[in-house]
Amino acid sequence: MNEHNTTKKAYTFSLTAGLLILTNTLLLGIVTTWFPGFLPTLPGQTANDPTVLYQLTILGLLCGAVVLGSAFLLQRKTTRQKTLGILIIVFSIPSVLTGGGFIIGFILGIIGGVFAIRKSTP
Repeated sequence: MNEHNTTKKAYTFSLTAGLLILTNTLLLGIVTTWFPGFLPTLPGQTANDPTVLYQLTILGLLCGAVVLGSAFLLQRKTTRQKTLGILIIVFSIPSVLTGGGFIIGFILGIIGGVFAIRKSTP
């Protein structure tokens, strides 16, 4: 597999993962705000207190933004491919708490991060 093809795959998988994580998290925030009774009560919460769901929304937006930003940096063919791959993997994992980009975003983030790391190793 040539270097350009690996970089393109890492970029594509990571970009898609970031977009899915952000979309999933935005939907969580929308449902929490406009349809508060739609989601089940979380353990330990009373009367569907949305505070925890808003905190999860902030976490998901942060994770999605880092994955998406790292994907854009991968495209620029920087010398920090390995670091970006690790960032993509590390921020894809906690996205599972918010739905993981419909789960497929989490999986694509891991795959994209692995491709970025593999590309950077000689």
